[in-house]
Amino acid sequence: MAAHPDPGLPTTGPSCPAWCRHAHAADDHPDDRHHHSRVHVVALVTGRPTLETDDHAEPVSVAVRLVRRVDSALTWVEVVSEEGPQVRLVVTAESAQHLLTTVGVLLAHSLS
Repeated sequence: MAAHPDPGLPTTGPSCPAWCRHAHAADDHPDDRHHHSRVHVVALVTGRPTLETDDHAEPVSVAVRLVRRVDSALTWVEVVSEEGPQVRLVVTAESAQHLLTTVGVLLAHSLS
């Protein structure tokens, strides 16, 4: 359940999704009025295989979470490097689902 210090703010329902872990307050700055899920940290290896050899690949940790502005019904998936600019992907949840499906197809074909 989401942490809400202000008892006047809802903890569930359309105004606060069940996955929200953001501590909302009535005096939040407008730029900070959003819902976000728990962060999942994933270890990846990044590279530029069309420009550099494989030995230039680098490990990077990315933070993955759901984000939604409180005044919106649109949920976003955010994948960003914990440090540095190596990885930054912010797409709608629907787009993330399309990407997941496409990557699954590509990987299935590459393994067969």
